[in-house]
Amino acid sequence: MRGERKVRVATLVALTAGGMVCVGPGVAFAGGQDGGASANGGTALAEAVQQNTAQAHRQNNSCADGNGLLRGATTLMGGRAQTRCVTGDASLNKRTLTEGGGANANGGSATVGTVNQQNTAQKGRQNNSCGNPNDTPITLMGANTENHCVGLDGSTNEDTVTRSGGANANGGSGGAFLDQQNTAQDGRQNNNCADIDTAFLNLTGAETDGRCVDQDSSVNRHVVTTGKGATANGGSGSAAGLVQQNTAQEGRQNNNCADPIAGVVLTGSQAEGRCVNRDGSVNENGVVKGGGATADGGSSLDDDLLQQNTAQEGRQNNNCANPNNSGINGSGGSARGHCANHDGSLNRDTVVKGGGAEANGGSGGGFTPQQNTAQEGRQNNNCANLNGSELDLIGASAQADCTNHDGSLNQGTLVKGGGAEANGGSAGGSLSQQNTAQEGRQNNNCANPNNTTLALTGASSKNRCATDDRSANVDSADIGGGAEANGGSGLLDLTQQNTAQEGRQNNSCGNPNGLSITASGSRNSSQCEAVDESTNVGTLTR
Repeated sequence: MRGERKVRVATLVALTAGGMVCVGPGVAFAGGQDGGASANGGTALAEAVQQNTAQAHRQNNSCADGNGLLRGATTLMGGRAQTRCVTGDASLNKRTLTEGGGANANGGSATVGTVNQQNTAQKGRQNNSCGNPNDTPITLMGANTENHCVGLDGSTNEDTVTRSGGANANGGSGGAFLDQQNTAQDGRQNNNCADIDTAFLNLTGAETDGRCVDQDSSVNRHVVTTGKGATANGGSGSAAGLVQQNTAQEGRQNNNCADPIAGVVLTGSQAEGRCVNRDGSVNENGVVKGGGATADGGSSLDDDLLQQNTAQEGRQNNNCANPNNSGINGSGGSARGHCANHDGSLNRDTVVKGGGAEANGGSGGGFTPQQNTAQEGRQNNNCANLNGSELDLIGASAQADCTNHDGSLNQGTLVKGGGAEANGGSAGGSLSQQNTAQEGRQNNNCANPNNTTLALTGASSKNRCATDDRSANVDSADIGGGAEANGGSGLLDLTQQNTAQEGRQNNSCGNPNGLSITASGSRNSSQCEAVDESTNVGTLTR
C-alpha cells in the first residue's frame, strides 16, 4: 500500500484456550498524502471464497468475521468458542493534514460457480466490523459461543484537516448462488457487529451471545473533514439465489448490530444479541462535508433474493435486531435482542453538510424478502422489525428491548442534508419488503413485523420500545431534503411496509403487517414509550 510507512500500528494478537483476543491500543497517523488503502479480489471460473479488507487512517477494526461454506463450520460438544475484539483509541492529532484516496475493497467474481464473499472498507477513526460470520454453520451441544466487540474512542483532533475519497466496498457477481457481505464505514466509531449472514445455528442445551459495546468520548476542535461518502454495492447473481448484506455508515457512532439472515434452532438453549452505544463526543468550530452514505443491493436475475441494505450517517443512528427471512425454532429456549443507545454528544459552532443517506434494494426473479434502511441525523432508531421470518416457540421466549436516550446539544450550528431515501427493489414472484427512511431527531421505527409467522405454545413474545428525547438546539439551523420511502412491485403477493419519518421524535411502533399468530397458553405483547422534552431556542428548520 502506498504511504504505508506513514502509519505506525501497535497491535497485539494473543491466542487463548478456546478463543481469540484482538487488542489494539492505537494508531498514530502522520500528516501527508496517501493514495488510499485498496484490497482487490481476483476472479475465478468456478467457486470464489474470498475476504477483501481495506483499512485506512486511525484504529479501524475487522475481527472475527468468518467466511466460507462448510469450511468454517463450527461443531462443539460440551465446549466453548469465544472471540473478543477490544479497541481503545487515545491518539492525538494536532496541526496535521491528512489526504487520502479512500479505502476500497473490491470483490472478484465467479463466472459459473458460487461466490462466498466479505468485502470490508473502513477509514476514519475507530470503525469496527466484528463477529459477522458469513455462510458458516454452527452446531452446539451443551456448549457456549460468544462474540464480544468493544470499542472506546478517547482520541483528539485539534487544528486539523482531513480530505479523503470515501470508503467503498463493492461485491463481485456470481454465475450461481451468491452469498455476500459488503461493509463500508467512514467517520468516527461506526460499528457493524453480530450480523450473521446465511449461517445456521443449531443449539441444544447451549448458548450463543453477541455483545457489541461502543463508547465515544472523542474531541474535534477547529477541524475540517471532507469526504465523498461511504458506499457499499452488492454484486448480482445470474443463475441462482442471492443472500446479501450491504452496509454503508459514516459520521459519528452509527450502529448496525444483530441483524441476522440466519436459521436458529434452540432446544433448552439461549441466543442473545446485545448492542450498547454511548456517545459523549465533542465537535467545536468544525466543518464536516460528506457525500452521503449509500448502500445498493445487487439483483438476482433468476431466483430468490434475501437482502438487507443499510445506509446510515450523522450522529448515533441505530439499526438493531432486525432479522430478515430468519427461522427461529425454540423449545424451552430463549431468543433476545437488546439495543440501548445514549447520546450525550456536543456540537458547538459547527457546519455539517451531507448528501443524504440512501438504501436501494436490488430486484429478484423469485421470492424477495428485503429490508432497506436509510437513516441520518440525530439518534434515529430502527429496531426489532422482523421481515419474512418464522418464530416457532414451545415453552420458550422471544424478546426485543430497544431503549434510546438523547441528551445531545447543538449550539450555533448549521446542518444541511440531502434527505434520507429508501427504495425497494421489485420481484418476479412474491415480495416481502420493509423500506424505512428516517432523519432528524430521535425518530423511532420499532416492533413492526412484516410477513412474519408467530406460533406460540406455552410461550412468550415481547417487544419493548422506549425513547427519551432531552436534546437541545440553541441558535442553530437545520435544512434537509426530506425523508422518502418507496416500495417496489411484485408480480405475485406483495406484503410491504414503507415508513418515512423526519423531524423530532416521530414514533412508528407496534404496527404488524401481514402477521400470522397462533397461540396456546401464551402471550404476545408490544410496549411503546416515547417522551419528548427536547428544546429549540432561536432555531431555524426547513
